[in-house]
Amino acid sequence: MTAGTAGTAGTAGSAADVAVAPGAGTAPATGFGWSPDELAAVGVGHWRELYTSADFAALEQARVFAPRWSLVASVEEIPPGHYLATTVAGVPVAIWRDPESGLRAFHNVCPHRGILLLQGCGPIGRFVTCPYHQWSFERDGSLARIPQPEQFPDADRAALALHPVAVAEWHGLVFACASGDPPDLAGQMALLEDRLARFLHAPLVEVARVDYTVECNWKLLVENHVDVYHLWYLHQRSLAAYRHTSFQWRWEGPTWWSYEPLSDPTSAPAGLGGLSDDDRSGIGAHLLFPNLMLVTTGDYLATYDARPDGPTRTGLTLRVRSAPDADADALVASIRSFLAEDVTACEAVQAATASPWYSVGPTARHHEEPVRMFHRLLRSDLLGHRADPQPDAVPVAGPGPATEPAGGWNR
Repeated sequence: MTAGTAGTAGTAGSAADVAVAPGAGTAPATGFGWSPDELAAVGVGHWRELYTSADFAALEQARVFAPRWSLVASVEEIPPGHYLATTVAGVPVAIWRDPESGLRAFHNVCPHRGILLLQGCGPIGRFVTCPYHQWSFERDGSLARIPQPEQFPDADRAALALHPVAVAEWHGLVFACASGDPPDLAGQMALLEDRLARFLHAPLVEVARVDYTVECNWKLLVENHVDVYHLWYLHQRSLAAYRHTSFQWRWEGPTWWSYEPLSDPTSAPAGLGGLSDDDRSGIGAHLLFPNLMLVTTGDYLATYDARPDGPTRTGLTLRVRSAPDADADALVASIRSFLAEDVTACEAVQAATASPWYSVGPTARHHEEPVRMFHRLLRSDLLGHRADPQPDAVPVAGPGPATEPAGGWNR
């Protein structure tokens, strides 16, 4: 595995930077490297508004999510002749798989009166028909029929086609981009392709899918995912089998990699075929900025994407890919053992944003550097400049020295 990268702490707020007393007023609090000027530049007057402001959440959708490919489904969710209605960067989108021409995606809006054309999921007919006035569209998006056409003598049928959305399939996962100028998907996924090759080219299928609604801002889930510091404490039981002092991580551009071995490698399951010894005897936690989180073990490749639903709620879909004969219930239970702890913690942090004393204090030199780097990338998108792909750092063997409390918190 690649050695980790550690960095210096960002600018951290203190209690004096927050509120002197409830109702007494606040000064802009900083954390994870944000400066008061940068907060002001994105319309934020206080640090907590990064997690509570509807206006800031809308800015994130436009500048962070819309220009990128987003995971929207697995291939198992959209078999031939079926559709899925979803959102991409907060925008309604309909995706279907035409038996002849493959995946297609369009903005899920009727060009006549703007109603959603499709909702939910299911089989798609010969035409896609509006439920309001029965305008019908071919599966290539072109307008097929206007009822009572004499009522629309000047209608430009070509201009009334559905507006396409970029869609692509990648190793059993379906991605879409709401931008009119989508980036190169292969380029965006290149690091994942390289690092996860043994999993991606294995004959895996989706064996489980679980949808969650989490009562917190999406960033809290991502921050937690890349936070090394909490492993000893929040997951002292669920991840007790892993050797946290050997945790390794690295940022490579917008992609974060990590690996942690089992304390006893001989306890590793036989696992999937074609994996390396490290794959079978450890756990990998990865992130494709901004919100695609991945976990790998010798038994599965799992994804869960944090999709903002306003500033204080997030949709989260856990998708587990494994061998066709895998025990899906057991795999989901093993993931839930730590994911439920993460969700509970993130919801508690969100609840704390109601306090006038809410802030981010000093952050761990090594163990919270990945969180600072996540915010560095976020600021780059929001402020319209390119972030240095690596933090100012000195490479170390793993995330830096770790000291377990006497007796071991993770026993």
